[in-house]
Amino acid sequence: MVPSVVEDIAVYVGLARDILLLLLLLVTLMVVFFTYRKVSRVFRSANRIIRDTEEIVSSVSGKIVRPAAAGSGIAFGAGKIAAFLFGLRRKKGGSDDGE
Repeated sequence: MVPSVVEDIAVYVGLARDILLLLLLLVTLMVVFFTYRKVSRVFRSANRIIRDTEEIVSSVSGKIVRPAAAGSGIAFGAGKIAAFLFGLRRKKGGSDDGE
C-alpha cells in the first residue's frame, strides 16, 4: 500500500495543477477579450474611413465629374455638327472642282 504522505503529496500536486490550469484559462480569456476589443476598434475605424471616403467620392463625382461629362457631351455634339458642316463644304467644293 501507499503511505499516506505520498497520497497527500499527490493531492497537493493535483490541486496545484488545477489552480494553475484555471489561472492559465483566465489569462487566456483576458487576452482574447482585450484582443477582441482592439480588433473591433480597428474595424470601427476602418468602417468610418470607408464611409468618409464614399462621401468624398460622391461629392467629387457630383461637383466635378458630372459637369465635366455634360461638357464633354456638348463638345462631342458640337464637333459632330462642325464635322457635318465642314463635310458638306468639302463635298460641294470637291464636286465643283472635279467637274
